[in-house]
Amino acid sequence: MRTFRDAKAMAKVLRAELRDRCQVELPHSACLEIVARQFGLDNYNILSAKLHESPRTGTARRTPFSEETTIPVLRVFSEEAAKEFYVDFLGFTLDFGGPAGGPGTPFYGQVSRAGATLHLTEQPYQAGPGSTVDIWLAGLDDLRQELVTYVQVKNYRLWGPAIWVPAIEEAPWDARLLVLTDPFGNHLRLSEPKDPAAHAFLPHWTAVAPA
Repeated sequence: MRTFRDAKAMAKVLRAELRDRCQVELPHSACLEIVARQFGLDNYNILSAKLHESPRTGTARRTPFSEETTIPVLRVFSEEAAKEFYVDFLGFTLDFGGPAGGPGTPFYGQVSRAGATLHLTEQPYQAGPGSTVDIWLAGLDDLRQELVTYVQVKNYRLWGPAIWVPAIEEAPWDARLLVLTDPFGNHLRLSEPKDPAAHAFLPHWTAVAPA
């Protein structure tokens, strides 16, 4: 379940939903004010003060790069292919990225989408290929259809000569899975709980409005 510490992520989702459903474009700051009121606070300034408090230390619970405190680091072998897969295909935002140590050095960057932040690196000593990241979300069928459409329109041969997106699988732990492999051997396990009540607390990675 989301808490006030998810306020910025909630504001991003609210802004996207208003734009996609109602063609209403609100600035991020206005969405933050709405989220603050949802938590019973007068304005975002009060909520922001709470965000920067820790029950134990009184300091912020965040990284210098993201609101998330846990960020998987994935090994990639091509900046161009990484951006095509994560940004163009999966719809992540490239938050930052470039030569880690100046011109001519390996790429290091961050991509994010609602509920998920990943670091991508060409530096071989930082992460090995073949990692698996489990991301929980809602609207899995609609997301898969969007990816299928992208693959067909762009003729995106991600998985070799065949042009296809894997089928959604049933998992024994009351979930449905769409497992995607990036061009470097890393796996994104997109998981959706079978319980519809749990969907309200998860991000939607699709422009299709939830039922």
